[in-house]
Order: sequence, then C-alpha cells, then structure tokens
Amino acid sequence: MSYPRLASQLRARRHDPILAGDAGLLSASDPRVLIWAIVQTVPVLTRDHDDFEDLHDLLIAGGGHHPGILVVRFDSDPRHNLSDRDIATAITKLESSGIPILDHMHVLNQWR
Repeated sequence: MSYPRLASQLRARRHDPILAGDAGLLSASDPRVLIWAIVQTVPVLTRDHDDFEDLHDLLIAGGGHHPGILVVRFDSDPRHNLSDRDIATAITKLESSGIPILDHMHVLNQWR
C-alpha cells in the first residue's frame, strides 16, 4: 500500500483522504490517531487490525462513538493483498452498500 498512490485512487473516486503525515500524525499512537479522527469526524483507514479492534471495542463498550474504522488485512503472500486500486474500490463498494460505517469496524478485503 503506497499512501500517495492510494490517496490519488481515493480522490479519483471523489473521496477526500487525509494522510497521517499531512495531519501531523505520522508517528502518533493509535489512540491519538483515533482521537483525531473522532474530532475531525473522518473514518480511519489502517492496517493495524488488532490495536484498532481493541480501541473500537473499548469505545463501543463505554458508550462512545467513532466515525468508522476501515481495515486492510495483509497476507504473507503478496498475491492475496489488495492493491491501492482495490482498496479504493472496496471503500466505494462499502459506502454504496448502505451498511453503516459510523461506529463500526469493517475489513475491506471482503469488499473486493
């Protein structure tokens, strides 16, 4: 996953991605990234399934909310991984499905 290429693919599909580096979050902890996303009301796109799943569960169990967590899982065999184009397509398919993103965590690999 190349973040600049992925951002370009997302912009081509009328999304407005904000890269961690552009937001000053490049070396920020996962909780800090999620706090920023909540304040800005933008979903998080991450490869870090385990940590963000814990944060999602904590927020929901505590009655909190978040704008959505979108996860891309990567396999040890690169042939199974989503390309930047596949990720952008998966986000578009998820959004057009009508399935809620707010307060949910979705693995994009299932939306090829």
